[in-house]
Amino acid sequence: MIKKILILLVLIPACLQAQNTIKGTIAPSENFSWILLYKIKDGKQIYLDNAEVNNGAFEFTINGSEHPGVYKVFYQLENQLYVEFIFNKENVEFTFDPYDSFNTINFLESDENILNQRYYNTITNNQSELDSLQVAYFNSNDSKELKRVRKSYKEKLEEVNTNQLNFENQSKGKLANNFIKASKQYNPKNPIRTPEDYLIQVKEHFFDAIDFEDPILLNSTVISDKIMDFIFYLNQNDDLSTLDQMQKESINISLSKIESNLDFKKNVEESILDQYATEQNEEMVNFMLTEHYDNLPVALQNEALRKHVLSEIKTSIGKKVPNITWEENGAVKSLYDLDGADYYIVVFYSSGCPHCQIDIPVLYDFIEDVSNIEVIAIGLEDEKTSWEEMASGFDKFTNILDLNKWESHRVQDFGIINIPNYFILDKDKIIIAKPEDVEELKKYFP
Repeated sequence: MIKKILILLVLIPACLQAQNTIKGTIAPSENFSWILLYKIKDGKQIYLDNAEVNNGAFEFTINGSEHPGVYKVFYQLENQLYVEFIFNKENVEFTFDPYDSFNTINFLESDENILNQRYYNTITNNQSELDSLQVAYFNSNDSKELKRVRKSYKEKLEEVNTNQLNFENQSKGKLANNFIKASKQYNPKNPIRTPEDYLIQVKEHFFDAIDFEDPILLNSTVISDKIMDFIFYLNQNDDLSTLDQMQKESINISLSKIESNLDFKKNVEESILDQYATEQNEEMVNFMLTEHYDNLPVALQNEALRKHVLSEIKTSIGKKVPNITWEENGAVKSLYDLDGADYYIVVFYSSGCPHCQIDIPVLYDFIEDVSNIEVIAIGLEDEKTSWEEMASGFDKFTNILDLNKWESHRVQDFGIINIPNYFILDKDKIIIAKPEDVEELKKYFP
């Protein structure tokens, strides 16, 4: 008996430390050298590990303490290029084309992912055929054609429902079952005559398949993606004030469904806020802050995010840029006081930023051939020497040193979260463009 107990004591720690591997192959391999592993918790990405990519191949080891759920590997973080998969205490192996990872991923190992992928491919094809029949029903006015399409629609709907049920039964006991059930799309029993009536029904039943208390779904992107689609995809209107009102109603409906999970709700609200900041929609940013985000417990609110979205609005296209002052030869200078140029470019950079080291010289060479442009270049630095070395080559810029770097009031005023960062102004200091990089900037000056 003692011997059996000792064996159990040895086996228990071994089981607790069981490990699984995540293997992938990028084909074509291109020049990818590193890949990052994240897990999803409360709808938010949590960094776990990184690995080298050798000839397109990479591998991660996941220890037994990591919970089952949805994981992502990012092969190009700056452009948000990633592959998503289910992890449920089993080895996972897949291949994918980096230029179309969503449609080309192929799972070689992992029962969960192979089944989930088979479900996705089957239902996507079925649903596409059903949607085509619905569109045909919108567009036809011939009674015989309508009768034929209606019959075909009902037959295809029966096939969709049968396949859905079959996959739900096949996946019982697996993590994939949660995602398969949540992916069930609402389809009317009969085709709808007008797009307007169809959209009303789709909105009414949009969340029918979602269990908002399911911890597996909450620790994935399913619910958050569904909410973002409900707000931004289903609401379309050429009149911006009408569109804002429609989206406000959709936001209220969506967020009311996740009231019980404040961490998840906070992450969803921040995603919505970030989307409106990107769109530079001041009305909706203020709505989200005052009607929702400000009502979260203070401990959950992210002050840095608040400052960022408000700065994005303050520096939206069409608004006057925040003023910049600096000292030059003992005198205080001001951006607002500059005169004589048709255009002004404000650029934030750092001498220690590899991307800046490439882009800023390109900008400098470019403006030599463009008349009536003045560049205000702000170096966000930790120390003076390296900035002086870099800025000395840009004597046609107005060079400003900011040793407060990310804590700088200029960074706060302009909402800078990455560098280099560009603002193109007209002669009145109105923002006319916020190009992503120097190549996009050059297109504004043919």
